[in-house]
Amino acid sequence: MMSDESDGRAAAGERAVSWRRAVVEILLIAAIFAAAGCWPVPDVNETVYLTKARHASDPAYGSGDFFLETPDAHGIFYLVIGPLAAAVSLETAAWIGRIAGWLALAVGFRHLARALTAGSGQRATLLRLAAAAIFSLALRQTTAAGEWVIGGCEAKVFAWALVLGGLGEFVGGRFAAAWLLMGGGTAFHPIVGGWAMIATVPAWLATRPRHTATARPRAALTAAGLLGGLALAAAGIVPALLLSSGAEPAIREQAARIYVAERLPHHLLPGAFPPGFIARHLLAILVWWLLDRLAPAAVARQRLTAFTLAALGISTAGLAIAAAEPWAAATVFGLLRYYWFRLGDVAVPLALAFSATAVLAEDAACRRLGRSPAVVRGIVAVMLLADLAAQSAHWPLPGRGLPPRADSKVEPAAWADACEWLRVHAPPNSPVLTPRGAASLTWRTGLPEVVAWKNSPQDAGSLVEWRRRMIDCFSADGSFRGMERSTAALGEKRLRTVADRYGASIAIVPLATPGLADLPFERLHANEGYVVLQLDPPAGPAERLAPAAGTPRATRPASPPSAE
Repeated sequence: MMSDESDGRAAAGERAVSWRRAVVEILLIAAIFAAAGCWPVPDVNETVYLTKARHASDPAYGSGDFFLETPDAHGIFYLVIGPLAAAVSLETAAWIGRIAGWLALAVGFRHLARALTAGSGQRATLLRLAAAAIFSLALRQTTAAGEWVIGGCEAKVFAWALVLGGLGEFVGGRFAAAWLLMGGGTAFHPIVGGWAMIATVPAWLATRPRHTATARPRAALTAAGLLGGLALAAAGIVPALLLSSGAEPAIREQAARIYVAERLPHHLLPGAFPPGFIARHLLAILVWWLLDRLAPAAVARQRLTAFTLAALGISTAGLAIAAAEPWAAATVFGLLRYYWFRLGDVAVPLALAFSATAVLAEDAACRRLGRSPAVVRGIVAVMLLADLAAQSAHWPLPGRGLPPRADSKVEPAAWADACEWLRVHAPPNSPVLTPRGAASLTWRTGLPEVVAWKNSPQDAGSLVEWRRRMIDCFSADGSFRGMERSTAALGEKRLRTVADRYGASIAIVPLATPGLADLPFERLHANEGYVVLQLDPPAGPAERLAPAAGTPRATRPASPPSAE
């Protein structure tokens, strides 16, 4: 009896140690991911996702903004994050969402790493941390289409976390749970999870157990998991497919061309990828393949290899589709808008990281590199620490005053000042004309924007309208080539026409705009980079903004105060 109690206490103690180790590993992996993703707020896509999330929960926020009122493509994300974004400042929501995303990625990554890294001691922990660091480095430096996983608060971060967890189940031979987790990832982001589910099918067929006593029950369980995963995936895929279902075929074709060839060719059209990006991706594939051959064979890694090859097969299919553009451009653009290169961009760094750590784990494999195991591991550790030091340059530590990447196309300090003036003085829901590179107007002020390059809609009709607005506001020749930085550069007549057409009463104009001094509009506020112009004619004191020297007429709560 005493022996049973002692055994029970020992088992409970081991479980407690195991849980503590798991929590520490997750926190350390999350810190590795945070080191790469910790940029000043708002980051590149946060101005898109979090303003739309807040608008979805509070339609009065940004009311009248063209982009915010277009159909939503990531409803589950907005359903989850929207109440948070409406309850606190957007900056606070971004930090909460980032931390949650990094932790979710860490949980998913560790789950996958445990299936690929034997053992549970300190050595296994170090290998898993090394895998996370190599993955982070490779993900930033080896993609062809510029995909990212470790980012700000956006839908695909959580989708990738679920996909990583699903891969952990898959390589561990638990296929039913793999389908469910990947289906959840698809619900958050149809492209991320959808391609992962598709790639898992041939990988599963190539590596599933055969001719065993448990094959039939496992097949039934796997089928049930697949059905459940498809049901979850439908929550993301069906609304996405319905976005453009009512549009005319000609509109859908035009929207696909805009999306692929004009708005996002750097992610979607192989001919537009920087040659260096393609070269580094091919080199990463070669290095992964060599390391995979060098490392000892393991069933779990064989499954990850099968998944990676399936992902590369999808990328190859995308290349074949793109090659047909000269003969069937409309069909090609219609297909390429589904991001054929996204999964391969992530699967290769992932496979590379785990093949590298499999080599590091084995003394014999390290010796085959021509150096002692200690030297090989030491070199890798120094390289990863050097990368960590390099990443620290963009951490928004107190006193640094680093500009957010969302404001990389404007003069950050002057832009923030102009937005702050509008936040305090502009009447609610006053549409604003902004410079072409602006991305954070609504984030900083809550005001609607006529159009922004970054804020491109997802449905066909709105995407065509978005292009028309971009052309109206910035193009002299009806194309996206050589667009002006500001509508004001196209002259007084164009500025009045655009303001009239889209109901804009305010414009933020760069001071360097040619012909600015000749424009007959009242200057309400100016700083070293921008001037705020009143566009509409006087319509009574209650309808006009107060000039900079006057008393503010209307004040709204800041969103977020500290980001401005």
